[in-house]
Amino acid sequence: MSLKIRIDLLFGLLLFLGLAADIGRMVVTARSRVQAEGQAMTRISRDFAVTALANLQGTANPEAGLRQFVERLGALRHVRITLAADGRSEAALQLAPDKDRLSAPEWFYTLVGARSSISILPAIVDGRRLGDLVIAEDPADEVNEVWQDVSTLALTGGAIALAALLGASLILARTLRPLTDYSRALGLLGNGDYSVRAEPEGSPEFIDLCQKLNALARALAGLSASNADLIRRLMDVQEQERRSIAHELHDEIGPHLFALRANAAMMKSALKERGLDDLERRATATCDQLEALQVQNRRILRRLRPPALDDLGLGPALRVLVQGWSETDLRVDVELDFPDDLEIRDPRESLVLYRLVQEALTNIFRHAKASRAQIVVSLLDVDTKAPRLRVKIEDDGVGFELGKPVGLGLAGMQERVRGLGGSLSFGSSPNGGAYVEAIIPQTGVNLASKAS
Repeated sequence: MSLKIRIDLLFGLLLFLGLAADIGRMVVTARSRVQAEGQAMTRISRDFAVTALANLQGTANPEAGLRQFVERLGALRHVRITLAADGRSEAALQLAPDKDRLSAPEWFYTLVGARSSISILPAIVDGRRLGDLVIAEDPADEVNEVWQDVSTLALTGGAIALAALLGASLILARTLRPLTDYSRALGLLGNGDYSVRAEPEGSPEFIDLCQKLNALARALAGLSASNADLIRRLMDVQEQERRSIAHELHDEIGPHLFALRANAAMMKSALKERGLDDLERRATATCDQLEALQVQNRRILRRLRPPALDDLGLGPALRVLVQGWSETDLRVDVELDFPDDLEIRDPRESLVLYRLVQEALTNIFRHAKASRAQIVVSLLDVDTKAPRLRVKIEDDGVGFELGKPVGLGLAGMQERVRGLGGSLSFGSSPNGGAYVEAIIPQTGVNLASKAS
């Protein structure tokens, strides 16, 4: 849940609680309000009744005058006046509210807790008791007024609270908008795009945060450039060391192995002519061992510095590499998809990609337990100003083990690819096996078509 939604919910909850508290206050005070109004009307009605009885003294028909008095006061609010022969028997009927006059819900009437009370006044005229005047409080009208006030407050207060919430939400969204831009900028920084910059806007705190974010981006850009330069230097030093070792193996060890094998062959021939079969067998074994050393020496030379890479380019060098691995282990079928018209002129880039494929194939043949591997080299976004070269190696083996740390080989290749401004990703394939994928940005200087 976003920060904005949380603040909106909190503000809405506060408005709701405030409105509910105001409505609750009205409901709580409604009981005393209803009782006070009923008691006041009861006193006034009793005074009227006393006055009316006094006026009926000495009249010719006091019964008819009394009935007219009761009928005239029957429409009074808050009270009901009736003439009963037995006031006490009628009193119980007067305690219930008149449902015809009650417009508020009955649950609200019960919630208010309004109670009716009665006042009985004997109707005595000229010494004769004509009955009892029963004056009963009827809180229905007052409860209706309270219900009307509560309903009006709920509607108007709810509308005002909703308008306030919407307005506050809009203001909050505008206030927090810089955080969205800053979050996007941080995401790009996390993905390695150190050229991103955020626009300072909003409150002084946000502007200060933006300035610090941009300063962090500039610092990371500088560190990234320094790191890339350091990686390039390390790559150059490493390749120089490899070239030096390869030179020593080729120019120093190679001739000695050739001479030893030639001498062993001569010894073998001489021993054969003399009929020394046991020594001949030993000489033959020595020749075989020297031949195996020469094969191993050539294999090490190819790994240290592939001659095809310098002489023919990346495509032919990869084909030679794939052929060599296929001859080493016939159980793995390796397929190479390299465009014929693609030529990479940057030696460092060619070397990095060659080492990437070499490391991936080494892992496949040694650890993947795969039966098939595929290497795809392709050019992305050819028609744009920022083409990218993609190299993807995929197999159908056991895949990467969860929780197992990345090996030094892949970690080193990741740094090499980053040194070229690219990115390296690897993981388990959805259909089983593993994949390693490198994407490197290109320029027109580094790419050429053989057809052109």
